[in-house]
Amino acid sequence: MMASPRITTPVTVIGGFLGAGKTTYLNHLLRNGPGRYAVLVNDFGAVNIDAGLIAKHDGETMTLTNGCVCCSIGSGFLDTLGRILDGGTRFDHIIIEASGVGDPWRIAEIALVEPSLRLNAVIVLADASRIGQLLAEQRVGDTVRGQFDRCNLILLNKIDLLDRATLDKARAELVALRPGVAIIETTAHTLPGLPDGISNPASRFAATDAADHECNFRRWAYRRDGVFDRDRLEAALGALPPQLLRLKGPCSVTEPAHPQLLQMVGRDWALTPVEPDSSNDNDILLVGIGTANLPPAATLDAILDAALIPPLTTTAELNRRAVTSNI
Repeated sequence: MMASPRITTPVTVIGGFLGAGKTTYLNHLLRNGPGRYAVLVNDFGAVNIDAGLIAKHDGETMTLTNGCVCCSIGSGFLDTLGRILDGGTRFDHIIIEASGVGDPWRIAEIALVEPSLRLNAVIVLADASRIGQLLAEQRVGDTVRGQFDRCNLILLNKIDLLDRATLDKARAELVALRPGVAIIETTAHTLPGLPDGISNPASRFAATDAADHECNFRRWAYRRDGVFDRDRLEAALGALPPQLLRLKGPCSVTEPAHPQLLQMVGRDWALTPVEPDSSNDNDILLVGIGTANLPPAATLDAILDAALIPPLTTTAELNRRAVTSNI
């Protein structure tokens, strides 16, 4: 029997320098988008979600009237993303707004290594009235150019402020910067919806950057038959290195005895009941994502092995005992 295809949530990252129109675009998507979105923004103080869209606001998360949610990521992108993924609510799309001075591709990379996500597009807005000035500016030019370096779509915004000749000059500068990338000319009243799955948005970088994603993030899978002792598991999770950003998967635990889903982001973790998965060959199957300096898999395995019942003994330890017993 063929396995069911993995269900993934598309992710679109929106970038652009300060004042390019990112907030206006977000409000447009929230008012006119057909699906339920999870929107992650850098700071609510800098993003004015239309008051008519807000149903509830607790200072960190806005629940919106259209079923969407908007979360601040000022305190930590990965923690916030983890809460969205593990919160139990199914979203049709995750939209992430990059900082006005940040590189949107660095955010987009997480969608390439997180199994439950699928990168849809990286969209960068440009203020047509000052993009040429920004690109030439010594202090910010490199930052602005970097934002366009790996995008799939450029929205050349605020075109209603320019005459055609000036607009053509701005467009030509972007074409020279990113030849072949689609450019849509927009105003606050003519913004498009989200692109529907740009074909393999990472393909342009496959030849030169295939290994680059693994340079920035590392994956780790822990597979075992057996059961975790609840108390030892708590100690083991606390002993895992801070370079491990996220850990998730089904496991068997002494208390409660029902199969559990372990979800860990940063230092926060939780166990929730799940139905047994007949397609899973192991009692425990955890998948982790970490930074480039994540310790070797053997080191991480040993930490969790100590929480098993009985604790799984390494080959090195068995050899040491054998030598000791023969003395």
